[in-house]
Amino acid sequence: MKMLRSGLAVIGLMIFSGLSTLAAESTVTVALTADVPTLDPTIDVAPISLHVRLNVFDALTEIAADGSVAPRLATEWTVSPDAVTWTFRLRKGAKFHDGQPVTLDDVIWTYQKILADARAPIRTFVSNIKTVEKVGDDQVRFTLSEPLSVFPRPVSLIYIVPHKAYEAMGATQFGQTPVGSGPYRVIRWVKDESIELEAFPGFWGSAPRLKTAILKPVPEESSRVAALISGQVDIVPALPPAMVDRLSTQPGIRAERADGYRVVYLGFNTVDPLLSDVKLRLAIDTAVDRETITTKLLRGMGTPAGQIVSPVTFGYDASVKPTAYDVAKARALLAESRYKGETIPFHYPSNNLASAANVAQAISGYLGAIGIKTELIGMEYNGFFPLWSARKLPGMHMFANGAIMMDGNSQLTALYETGSRGYWTDPRVDELIRKQRAETDSGKRLQLMSEIWRISKDNAPYALLYNERQAYGLSDGVSWSPRPDGVLRFTEIAPPAR
Repeated sequence: MKMLRSGLAVIGLMIFSGLSTLAAESTVTVALTADVPTLDPTIDVAPISLHVRLNVFDALTEIAADGSVAPRLATEWTVSPDAVTWTFRLRKGAKFHDGQPVTLDDVIWTYQKILADARAPIRTFVSNIKTVEKVGDDQVRFTLSEPLSVFPRPVSLIYIVPHKAYEAMGATQFGQTPVGSGPYRVIRWVKDESIELEAFPGFWGSAPRLKTAILKPVPEESSRVAALISGQVDIVPALPPAMVDRLSTQPGIRAERADGYRVVYLGFNTVDPLLSDVKLRLAIDTAVDRETITTKLLRGMGTPAGQIVSPVTFGYDASVKPTAYDVAKARALLAESRYKGETIPFHYPSNNLASAANVAQAISGYLGAIGIKTELIGMEYNGFFPLWSARKLPGMHMFANGAIMMDGNSQLTALYETGSRGYWTDPRVDELIRKQRAETDSGKRLQLMSEIWRISKDNAPYALLYNERQAYGLSDGVSWSPRPDGVLRFTEIAPPAR
C-alpha cells in the first residue's frame, strides 16, 4: 500500500437598507450573483453554493491553494496498487455544529445516501463507488468499480452531514437550517435576502479572524457595484469587466484581477436533429471572433480558449489552440450543412457570467453575419442551472465550467462521458476517459486528455470561447486573495477595522 498526504449609491442603499443592524465588528458582507438553491450538500452541486458549502461543511479531503490534495476530516489515506481500493483515516475530535462528534457512521451514511439517490447531481462525482465500509475504529474503505487514480479529488466534493440530525430534521428542514462541521455555521437564511454565517467555536482547526459573514444575492451587476461604492458590502467577487477601471479610482475601494479556472463555452443539444449536424456546429465555432470578445468586450478579462480546461487546471495542453475566426470558412461549412434558416434558441445565465448579455449579443451578431438566426433567452442562474443539469436546454446555450478539484477529469465526467450532462457522446472518448482515470503517470494522463480535446475540436460538441479572468472588488481594509476557483473561504479573509 502506498501512503498519500498532502445613482448607483442610492440604488445600493435601497437594496441593502436594514443591513446595518447585522453588520458588526469582524463582519464581512458579500454581494453574490444569486442565492443558493438549497443548503443541503448531499443534493446540491450549484457552483454559487460553494461559497456556503466550503465554509459550513467538511469533506474527507480538500483542494489546497497550490492545487494539491490536502487532509480535512481524513488525516491520511492509502491506495491499493490497482487504484481500486482507498482507505481513509478519520480525524479525531471533529464536531458538528450541534456538538455531536463526527463519526464513521456519518461518513458512511452520507456516501450511501448520495449513491442511493440516482437523481442527486452530486452522485456523478462518486458514482463509481461500489462499496463503503468501516475498517477498525477510525477508518473507512471505498472499493471502486474501476480504477481511479485521482479519487481523493472528487472526495473533496462530498460534504459529510450528521446522520441522526439529518433524519430527525428531514431533507426539507435540513436544506434550510443545515448542520455541518466546518469553520462556520449557518445562523439564518432568508431566501433571496441573505445568508448569515458565524464562526463555529468548536471547529477542530484554527479559529478564523472573521467572526461573521453575510452573503447577499444581488443579480444585477450595477446593483452589486452600487452596494460596494456605498459601503453596504465589503466584497464583490464577480465584477463586470467594464467597471474594473472605474472602481480602481474610487476612494476606499480596490478593484483587482486574478487568473480564473472556468472556461466559457457554447454547448449544443446534439439530440436536436438540426444541431446533430457537425458541419453546422463547426460553422458556429468558426464564426465567433474570440479575440475581439476578450480584448474589446471583456477588456482583457478573458483569453481565447481551445479546450474545456483552463491553464491553471491539470489536463491543459497549450498546443491545443483556440478555433481561428474565419468568416469564409464558416460560410462554407454552413453551406455544406443541413441548416435552412431555422431560428436556434440560445439560452444563457444572465447573472452567472461577467457581461453575459453583451457576450451573447456579440455571438448572436457573429452568427447572424454568416446567416444563422438565433433567439437570445437570458435567464437568472437559478432558473438556468436546473435545465442545464437535467439536459433540457434546446438549441444552443452559453455556460462556464471549471474543475473545483483542479483536475480535468471533472470536466470529462460532467460534460463528455456517456451519462454526463453533455448531449454528445463518442465511444472513443469514453474509452480514453476510462484510461486516463486508471493512469497513475501524470504525463500519460495528460496525453490521453489531449487526445480527447482534439477529438472534441473535430466534432465541436462545444464551441470553447474563453478562459475567464476574475475581477473582484474589495473595500479598504479587507484582505482577500482569491484562488483560481474564486470561492470565498472565510478562514482566509481578514475583516476591515470598523
